[in-house]
Amino acid sequence: MTVENHPLLRENPELADKLLARVMADGAFAQRAQRYATLDAQVQGAAASADEVAEHAKLGKQLLGELELPVSTSCCGGCGGSAH
Repeated sequence: MTVENHPLLRENPELADKLLARVMADGAFAQRAQRYATLDAQVQGAAASADEVAEHAKLGKQLLGELELPVSTSCCGGCGGSAH
């Protein structure tokens, strides 16, 4: 997945490096970011159901929240946060 045109970066271009690093290091995050991009295309094209619009909003907040967290040096990142 390329991140340079990812919809999360429309309003948050300063997170581009963090998004790229996270997508490369965390497969689960990458899948959720891809789902968000798919939902965003549907929402922008007015083809999304009410449930998809709600999922889009919720997922966007979750992904941005994860990207805005400070980087912890005590975690190797290998588990993607699932072991914590």
